[in-house]
Amino acid sequence: MTPICTMEMELPTKRRYDFALSSFARTYGVPHINQEMSDFCFEWALGIEVAPLDCLHQVDRYFRELWISQKR
Repeated sequence: MTPICTMEMELPTKRRYDFALSSFARTYGVPHINQEMSDFCFEWALGIEVAPLDCLHQVDRYFRELWISQKR
């Protein structure tokens, strides 16, 4: 099981993880965040993909589409 967030996580990775997880919190609500979503955000944070930064709506849509496509 991947820890949700640790102090040992490198700062750029932690920032990317927090950025991705905040999208899930906006989309699904904080109480509905689960370990699977957290793991997904951690894996994304370790990668090199860049989310759109035009507006939060596009960010949330980007992560939702990635999440749905990954679950298929």
